[in-house]
Amino acid sequence: MGCSSTAGWAARKLGKGEALVSVSTQSNSELIAAYLEAVMRKDASVIERFFAPDVEYMVNGTPVPHPLGVLPPISPECHAALPWFGVHRGQEGVKEFLTHMHRNLEVTAFGPREVISEGNKAAAFGWFRLRALSSGRTADISYSIRMELRDGLIVKYHFLENTFDVATAFRSGGEWLLETDGTEHPVPSKASGAERTLAK
Repeated sequence: MGCSSTAGWAARKLGKGEALVSVSTQSNSELIAAYLEAVMRKDASVIERFFAPDVEYMVNGTPVPHPLGVLPPISPECHAALPWFGVHRGQEGVKEFLTHMHRNLEVTAFGPREVISEGNKAAAFGWFRLRALSSGRTADISYSIRMELRDGLIVKYHFLENTFDVATAFRSGGEWLLETDGTEHPVPSKASGAERTLAK
């Protein structure tokens, strides 16, 4: 079992004329870093290089219950509000997901990440910064990735993140009222003037 972490902030971008190392010779840590760099660049051209034709690409769960309960569920309300969540299959499914996601947000930075590898499987943990295009808000989101490879290509890519903070970045008005420990907590605690105007 191996464990490695990125030592710095946002992933390094490629210089002009610089090529990525072949997928077959990359470590799992390098492969995850290279793909996340591509997501930040909005570069979908790497999908065929990194993903198997029959890849299962899951973002936060499935809106349709898995028959064996293997994949975690997400609520219909969550999927309706953030519709790029869910299970995407095949290279075309991944391309459609990235296109849909990038219509709504951009990833502007990645924090340090830790990658734990064993054979053809790996898990990654870290955080990234997104900007919601509709609201202009930014949020730092914790995430975890479960990845499985076959013949040097990713065949399973399961991505889980803090969906509460993602949803908050897109909130256009109103409040959520949460009750814990016998106390009600409005979110946000005090709406800005701009948000009150939108809520009218």
